[in-house]
Amino acid sequence: MSNTAKESKPKQSTDVVLQEMWRIKDTLSASYGHDVDRLFAEARERQKNSGHRVVNLQRKRRKA
Repeated sequence: MSNTAKESKPKQSTDVVLQEMWRIKDTLSASYGHDVDRLFAEARERQKNSGHRVVNLQRKRRKA
C-alpha cells in the first residue's frame, strides 16, 4: 500500500475525551435541529437571564 493511500484514510481517534466531546457536540446540535441560529439564540437568552456580567468584545473602545 502506498503512503498516499494510507494518508487518505480517515483516522479513528482513540482519545476517549475527544470522542466524548464529539458525542456531546452532536447531541447538542441535534437538540436544536442542527440549526446554529437556534442554538445561539438560546445561548444569548440564557446569557441574558443569567444575571452575570458579560463582556462584549464587539463594542468599540473609546479613545483616551
